[in-house]
Amino acid sequence: MSLRLNQSSENFKEFYGRNVEQMPKLIADGRIPLSVAGLMQRRLDVRNASDDVKSSWMDNYFDTGDAVVYHPDGRVKIVLDSQTLREINPDSKRNLGALVLTPEQYDTMSGEEFKKDKIGKIGDSLSKKDVKDHPVWRVLARDEALLNYYADYVFAEGEQRFYYDTAMGVYLTSAAVSTPEMRAWCVVRLEGRSCVSGRVVLDDGDGRLVGVAPEA
Repeated sequence: MSLRLNQSSENFKEFYGRNVEQMPKLIADGRIPLSVAGLMQRRLDVRNASDDVKSSWMDNYFDTGDAVVYHPDGRVKIVLDSQTLREINPDSKRNLGALVLTPEQYDTMSGEEFKKDKIGKIGDSLSKKDVKDHPVWRVLARDEALLNYYADYVFAEGEQRFYYDTAMGVYLTSAAVSTPEMRAWCVVRLEGRSCVSGRVVLDDGDGRLVGVAPEA
């Protein structure tokens, strides 16, 4: 059963299934893959929407068009609105669900780069203050005000509905890579503490992308 992502217009459309198969359909439909920042804004926008629309956005996970690239030496690069990710298809070269890249592709890719010891706390839920200061969230949110509003909302809703006081952890793959590899960022549902994960398996059958209409 598809999610109800719109109240009236069809600005948002779900593409459920293997990302390598769904991304070409999303692009062919003339849509743009939703970003992490776009999802954060959308969750804020539906705070007072009908219960089914609000629940569709808050109580489900979403893969995004923002990418994380892992380098063999431990560096990590965040590529917002990745064109490379938009070009994936069933024939794309993959390793354990990650898109395989060349060192040259990594070097020429524009994005915020972190050394492994400068990326902030990973692998655990965070306090609200730590979320607002976290380098990964700050890059993905693109706007400090958006990050602040979103964190305030997630923590308030999470405490009210699920009684937790830490949330929005940042999770990266721990697997060593022999050549640069790319994955999509996924934002988890509220019950899962709305964490952000860079572990997306691009050929997993439970992928979920959202295509945004250009007019949105």
